[in-house]
Order: sequence, then C-alpha cells, then structure tokens
Amino acid sequence: MIRRPVERTSWAVLRRLLRDRTSVIALSVITLLALVALFAPVIVTALGQDAITPDRQNGLSPAGIPVGPGPEFWLGTDFVGRDVLSRILLGTTNTFAIAIVSALAAIVIGTIIGTIAGLYGGFVDIVLSAIIDFVVALPFLVIAMAVVVIHGASVGILMLTIAFFSWSTVARMVRSLVLTIRELDYIKAATTLGASDFRLVTRHILPNIAGPVLTYGSLLIPQIIVMEASLSFLGLGVPPPAPTWGGMIAENQGNYAIAWWSILFPAIALLLSTLSFNLLGDGLRDALEPNSASQLRRARPRRERKVRS
Repeated sequence: MIRRPVERTSWAVLRRLLRDRTSVIALSVITLLALVALFAPVIVTALGQDAITPDRQNGLSPAGIPVGPGPEFWLGTDFVGRDVLSRILLGTTNTFAIAIVSALAAIVIGTIIGTIAGLYGGFVDIVLSAIIDFVVALPFLVIAMAVVVIHGASVGILMLTIAFFSWSTVARMVRSLVLTIRELDYIKAATTLGASDFRLVTRHILPNIAGPVLTYGSLLIPQIIVMEASLSFLGLGVPPPAPTWGGMIAENQGNYAIAWWSILFPAIALLLSTLSFNLLGDGLRDALEPNSASQLRRARPRRERKVRS
C-alpha cells in the first residue's frame, strides 16, 4: 500500500486543524481571551467599575465583608471592595502580555542557540550544550526570588526571568532537530554545491523545524502562564495593585471562606486559558503530523480488543 505524501502547506495544516472540533473550541476560547486582553480597558470603562481603587463604601458590607455576585458587581468584590470582574479583565491583559512576550523571547533565543549548536557541532556544540544543561539545572524559584530581591518586582523583570528559564528547553529540542536534518541527503548536497550556512538555515533548516517549534510554542504559553501565576502567588510577580490571575488568588487566599468568588473566578480563567492552549497545541501537532495521529487512533481499538479478549 502506497501512502500519500502529507501536504504541509499552511492552508493544508489549517484545514486539518479546523476539522478537529476540540481544537476549534480551544482556538475560539483563546481568540476570545485575546480580544478581552486587547480591549480590557475599554470594557472595564464601559462596566463603570474601578479595578484598581478600593471601594470600601459600595464594595464591602457594613461588617467589612466583600459583596457577593449580584446586579451591581457581577462576580462580586475582593477583600478591599474592588470589582472582581474588572480585575479579571485587566488581569487577562497583564497575564497574556507576560506569557506571549516571554514565550516569543524564549523561542527566538532557544531557536538561535539550538540551531548554532546543531549545525556546527564539535566544540561549539559541546559548549552550548553545557550552557543549556546548566540553565536547565538551575532552581527556578530560588533564582527568581533572588532576582526580585535584588532588582524589585516589575513586569520587565518577570518577563526576563521567565524567558531565561524557558529558552533552554527550546534550544535542546531545536538542537536535536537540526542534528537530524543536518544528516539528510539534500542538506549534504546543498553543502557540497557551496551553499552558505545562512542559506542552509533560512532555506532548509528553519522551514523544516518551524512546525515542531510552533507546536512547542503553543504548549509553552500555558506553562509560562502557570509560572507567572506561581510567582504572583508567592508575591514575586507583578506588584499590586496591578491585577494578574495568580496575584488575585494570592491576595484573596485568606478570605476564601467568606468570599469564595474572589478566588474561584480567577482560578477558572487560569484553568480555561491553560487548558485551551494545551488542547490547541495537541491539535496543531496532529495537524502537522496527520499520519502519526491516524496511526495512533487505529492502534487504540486493537489494544482494546486485546484487553477484552
């Protein structure tokens, strides 16, 4: 049986991706969150609530307890009377900006270093691989705490810290891919014909690793969102009163018994975003490698029949 070659053009990958209902739902959620992140200040202004300034007069009961979800505050208020919905909307902007910028920086740095290590090999590969292994071995939380203590908490410091600890895994993956591609016949033929390193990288190597790198990038974003939430939860993230989802959970953790909504709704936003990016990454991987995905689906019933028998 002759297997038809897999069409790898952008339109073909997009068509295969859109046939997957789960990926379409995940892409829809991500698109909605991206629009919210883009227009959050406008939406908050339209809602007429202040997400930064405490409103102890209207946002707290006479006993000083946060107001629950209702007509005035749709998702309730937090421990100082601020509207939870408005803070979630602005937190979407901050969280997405940190995740996307950090992921792009990690992908660019990791791709450059991994490509250089895989293409040249030898002493260059040994040195760069040692640097990659060193960064992977560093304790993330300890270094992050030290950086914040020295330089203070800010969005820029948070992005740099997350990008520094994320590029090494990208570089390791890219290096492995380049080492494999470098041994292919057409790469050897191009080298024999006198193709420069720049031409090899731009015309042959990068187009072949773009798919796996793009897939990994879509899976890296939810990891960074969780990293940002973890740092914010420990007080190492964006300084208050600027909202992030992890920061909102940390700020209201002492009031979960009387104001459960102030923790639940930011946690739901965090769960939806990370789950959607992970599902989209899985769908994108299947769209780029449909043969492996179809083989996996065909193998599952066979294993089930063996178990039943």
